[in-house]
Amino acid sequence: MSLFKFINRYMIQLLLLTVVTGLAVGYVYPDLGKTLQPLYPVCLFVMLYPMMIGIKIGEVAGAARKLGFLTVALVLNYLLSPLAAAALAHFFLGAHPDFAVGLILTGVVPCAGMIVAWTGMAGGNMPLALLVTVVSLLAGILLIPVWMLKLAGIYVAVDAFSMFKTILIAIVIPLILGNLTRIGLVKWKGQKAFMEFKPIFPAVSALGMYSVFFISMSAEAATLFAHPEYVLIIAAPLILLYVLLFFTGILCAYFMKMNYADMVALTYGVGGKNISIALALAVLFFSPLTVMIIAVKPLIQVLFMAGFFKFASRIKDRWDVSFVRQRQTEHS
Repeated sequence: MSLFKFINRYMIQLLLLTVVTGLAVGYVYPDLGKTLQPLYPVCLFVMLYPMMIGIKIGEVAGAARKLGFLTVALVLNYLLSPLAAAALAHFFLGAHPDFAVGLILTGVVPCAGMIVAWTGMAGGNMPLALLVTVVSLLAGILLIPVWMLKLAGIYVAVDAFSMFKTILIAIVIPLILGNLTRIGLVKWKGQKAFMEFKPIFPAVSALGMYSVFFISMSAEAATLFAHPEYVLIIAAPLILLYVLLFFTGILCAYFMKMNYADMVALTYGVGGKNISIALALAVLFFSPLTVMIIAVKPLIQVLFMAGFFKFASRIKDRWDVSFVRQRQTEHS
């Protein structure tokens, strides 16, 4: 258990170490990454299945009570985010089609299960964050292939139907298995014991993610060492995309007169993109250079997640006072 807690605590640092190690090993042994690539399917399953254990399919039943909130979250996730990513890709990455595809893929994927934990730490509405996670995952089965065909298809060939089938398998099967696993563990050990097991699942998922990144980085080490400027080319539009997503989430919550807890859930639900799904699709359908932009993405994303956490903790009281005043003005 201490090992899993260590992985959860230092997840981003370990990811950075994995990327650096993969590049170093790939530089010394250029053929190793390509030799390990047949292991991708196993690594992807290890990454996706544990992630789904904490996501409850039954939470979708509560969607009707939060229709307005979910509508905004889905519009931001599946309209603003893809179009913004496509615009930034056109402006910054037109000469690098594989990177452009990676940026678009970043904007197209839904939020990740980790937003529930971040929402809880920031004092936000955790059930609402979980609801957004489940609904956006299910919506992504259809919307991700459509957007990738329309937006990324101008840069590379996109087999939307094969992508649809893969996403259906990659999301639905792990989601069902994850729910069955959770139900079985709760019946076998009880809810209290399950909550003690819960930190294990994101750590195991992270091990699968690290394996994929290690293989990908070692396979592309020679390219990155030959073109170190790629890091700056990738980072600039990614940073701008996250600035836009987090700022828009806060702005929408303000104008919709959401309370603080719902504002946090919405902002993390828009800005906390699903790295695992983006990585799986990049590996299975696009080039290793596309995987490279997904490798940089979590390092930037976590800075924004942590930055918003600090920002939210500072404005919490003022936000709720403003929310109460707005409500009093409406009723007076």
